[in-house]
Amino acid sequence: MSNNHPYKIIPDRITKLAENQIFVFGSNTEGRHGAGSALFVRQYCNAEYGNPQGRQGQSWAMATPAPAYIFS
Repeated sequence: MSNNHPYKIIPDRITKLAENQIFVFGSNTEGRHGAGSALFVRQYCNAEYGNPQGRQGQSWAMATPAPAYIFS
């Protein structure tokens, strides 16, 4: 992944946070932090499994509802 965007100020991969930093991430509506950035914050930033929104340790969850699918 390239890090040459003029407004990007973070490294390609976050490995730890400073004490005064918060990691904001998208969570599914059930708060199942099982993959991607949600898994990272559950493992390293004290995100609470089952909690889809708000401050959790050194992270902030934003619930991102799944699109509604219509099956015929």
